[in-house]
Amino acid sequence: MRQFQFLFYFWRMFFIISKILSFLFSPFTWIAIGIIYALFTKVPERKKKSLIISCAIFLVFSNEFLAEEVIRSLEVENVKITEKEQYDVGIVLGGMIKYDARNDRIIFNNNIDRLLQPMVLQKKGKIKKLLISGGSGDINFPEIKEAALLQKFVCELGFDSSDVWIETKSRNTHENALFTKEVLQNKLPDYNSKKILLITSATHMQRSLGCFEKEGVKVSPYGTSKLSGPRNLTYQKILIPNIYAVHAWEIFFHETIGLWTYKFAGYID
Repeated sequence: MRQFQFLFYFWRMFFIISKILSFLFSPFTWIAIGIIYALFTKVPERKKKSLIISCAIFLVFSNEFLAEEVIRSLEVENVKITEKEQYDVGIVLGGMIKYDARNDRIIFNNNIDRLLQPMVLQKKGKIKKLLISGGSGDINFPEIKEAALLQKFVCELGFDSSDVWIETKSRNTHENALFTKEVLQNKLPDYNSKKILLITSATHMQRSLGCFEKEGVKVSPYGTSKLSGPRNLTYQKILIPNIYAVHAWEIFFHETIGLWTYKFAGYID
């Protein structure tokens, strides 16, 4: 019991620290700090410098071309699925919903493509089984299991429940790999001789691949929600600020911090 409590508090602390780091490594935070400092400082020279730095940060991090370049460094090239090719299992990583307790329903976020793409692939006969991995990522509702909710959603759309497996214990990418391996061992004892597709957001693929490779699960990457397009030097991308570019930088910092944290923890090589 004490060991369980320790693990719970450790995970809770890790969750809080990750949120703090996400806040600190956000261009929005840096811009806000600069503006607030300029508003409250009584030294004109400092006020001027603070506003100049804030404007410079905004111009750099709202540049769509620069944002696409750093995002491109994260995204992994997808495996090409031929017309006759078929995968035995498509592993779908969670992180695409939040639970609306008031209305007792799920709300999808921008990662919904992680689920839509494999659903299409299975309908086309490219994937035999879907394996949705995701426990509770909400410290307020630990009993709400994302994979179970997604399985229900998919089956309500007409998919056979026997073709949709779930893993409901994981709370992060490392545990996705760890507990998904357990499900594969139970469902497919010879899983390493099978063709397995790993499906997650393109920017999240490096860390995900590293975790599954560390656990000895052979997978092929299929990234969704791709943020970087063809390299195109247009004046809109170079000169016109784009607020979505700032968000792309936040994703880049989040994944980069995640990669180094996982390497330090030994979750990936």
